[in-house]
Amino acid sequence: MSATSVTSSAVTSAFDYYLLCPAGAPAAPPGLLVEEWVLADDLSATRLRTAGWTPADGGWWSSAAFARAVRADPGVRARLRAVTRAAAEEAYLRSGGGALPDEDVLRGHFRDDVPLAAVAPLRLGDGPPVWRVLFAGELDNGRLAGLRTALRLSDGTGPGVAGTGRLHVDDTTFRWDLRRVGGGVAWCLDVTVEPAHRDALRPLLRRLTDVARRHGLVPATIDCFA
Repeated sequence: MSATSVTSSAVTSAFDYYLLCPAGAPAAPPGLLVEEWVLADDLSATRLRTAGWTPADGGWWSSAAFARAVRADPGVRARLRAVTRAAAEEAYLRSGGGALPDEDVLRGHFRDDVPLAAVAPLRLGDGPPVWRVLFAGELDNGRLAGLRTALRLSDGTGPGVAGTGRLHVDDTTFRWDLRRVGGGVAWCLDVTVEPAHRDALRPLLRRLTDVARRHGLVPATIDCFA
């Protein structure tokens, strides 16, 4: 992951796209799940917006219960595969949906959001703020090795740390730790930027989250620790 890929406009989609395999019929045409994270000024997540489309239904639906199930139930999560916007467009066309609407139109299908608790930034000490992207999902050895490579991680130190990545752009230093949390049941990326620069951090969080999604993890929330 180069400085250009992290900080440039290469990350153009505001949404996360997933192919959605029909339950009990893996050979049937897939549907789509589309999600958008609403962030506060401090870049913590305040709301998850979600909408799905399946060929059998022929229309778009929105379900907070399904979005929660994706993060809580491995069986539901196994039906998803993270894809790019281009791959979502292709799958939507092949499955009979036609041309996938642009993202402004898709926002109109977000009707049943998942509100996330709005709390003051948690205090970790005197160090720089830490943004934690929490993920649901498991990583076997192969996926973990692939994610470590994609995130350009070196060996990390500390409880549960699977590796550390660093990037220096102009006078700004970014760091991200891939960490096992929750007693070994979840993963997170802990991200810092020095000096604090939220405009530079926003595309980095987006890029790192997307890389983790492509390796089988599903973002659950973003918290800020001061």
